[in-house]
Amino acid sequence: MVKKYEVIAHALQQWIQEQMVQQGSHQWDDKGIRLPAVRRVAEQYQCSVSTAIRAYEWLEQRHLVYAVPQSGYYAVQNGLGVQDMDWQEPLDFASVAPDPRVFPYADFRHCVEVAMKQKQDELFLYGTQQGLPSLIELLQKQFADYQIFARAEQFFITSGVQQALAALALMPFPGGRTKVMVELPTYHNMPTLLKSLNVPIAGVRRTFEEGLDWDSLERQFAEGDIKFFYVIPRFHNPIGTSMKAAEKKRLLRLAQRYDVYLVEDDYLADLEDNARQDPLWAYDTHDRVIYLKSYSKILFPGLRMGVAVTPMALIASFGSMKRMLDIDTSLLSQAALEVYIHSGMFAHHRKIIRSRYAARMEVVQEQLEAYSDFEPFRIAPRTGGEHTALPLPGNIPVRTLLSRLQNRGIIADTTERYYPEGTYRAFTDQMLRLNISNVPKQRIAEGMQIIREEILKLQIRSTT
Repeated sequence: MVKKYEVIAHALQQWIQEQMVQQGSHQWDDKGIRLPAVRRVAEQYQCSVSTAIRAYEWLEQRHLVYAVPQSGYYAVQNGLGVQDMDWQEPLDFASVAPDPRVFPYADFRHCVEVAMKQKQDELFLYGTQQGLPSLIELLQKQFADYQIFARAEQFFITSGVQQALAALALMPFPGGRTKVMVELPTYHNMPTLLKSLNVPIAGVRRTFEEGLDWDSLERQFAEGDIKFFYVIPRFHNPIGTSMKAAEKKRLLRLAQRYDVYLVEDDYLADLEDNARQDPLWAYDTHDRVIYLKSYSKILFPGLRMGVAVTPMALIASFGSMKRMLDIDTSLLSQAALEVYIHSGMFAHHRKIIRSRYAARMEVVQEQLEAYSDFEPFRIAPRTGGEHTALPLPGNIPVRTLLSRLQNRGIIADTTERYYPEGTYRAFTDQMLRLNISNVPKQRIAEGMQIIREEILKLQIRSTT
């Protein structure tokens, strides 16, 4: 028997769709389409207030509405009616872009319109080298949730994290050191960026089982020419592991001992569901860490909005280099992001993304456990975030594997591009990087079973 709150919820859903067709008209405010107040719903449908609240909770659980404290309920304008089971495209485990089906297109477009009205005078001026002061004030509060406590002058809004990395690579550091160290493997654009800027590069291996090669790390730190170490402590890209607190503290001790700065790329901070997983910055007592966060992974890549939080000693150098690169970051994008965060839309969207990705990663982990007798599944990291990596036997012809998977509707990729050019073959770490951001939850198990089958077939063929 259908409950009355479900009937009301379906009626409200129909009302939302009608309002969207009509462009929202008078129902729009700075947060989007506002739904009728709970008491009004109770009166209209002749039910109790508690039944009206249950109807809204039913909609909220399905990510169709979101609540803003002391304000009311608002419609989620993206993703209505999309069903994962209707997915007919190839299963793309290679894509690292956010899920396009939950892009907040309409919500963010509305934020842009509001920003243009509220900030119209400022849009015709050049901004500050740090960024929009009102946005920085808001970010200070938001970053406290990530355990990043810093002064306003330490914040810089950048045109994506890529610009922050370019500024750091080019700017002078105390002591005149010139070399940048990266993990092997590392974020695939970092080695390419350093090469294009003619910045000398060093590397230190990071593996599933042992983490960083600490002996090599300390030896290279001690040699004295490393100006900073670019590191991804949380949900490492591409292998997916996260550093433990003891490892973070050990890294900070070595950085302090050998006068090396640490650039922490916390690109998936918004997907963390473990309250005990603090960033490297939170353990830093000697101002060794430069903290970087991107909004591209949680919203959409085209936003090109990043944040750098620098130690006090690097503010002047970083500010000068950033201003030389682009004068200032798009004020319109900054103002729209400010509206999006201030309205509560960002917190709600983050909740949706975290929930969807966590549910998908749970399926991944279930498959890894169900077939733990299969070596690549047994060794693969069982973490959160949005990806894991499967180590492959050295005798597997990887290109053949990728081709066979593609023939069966699976798009996958190796970790080769996550090493500096020409260094991949020096390692025996053949791996598939499996990303779930663009694979429907209901199809993940099917995709992983196909991957397992094809690896097993090639293993058998290589031994006969």
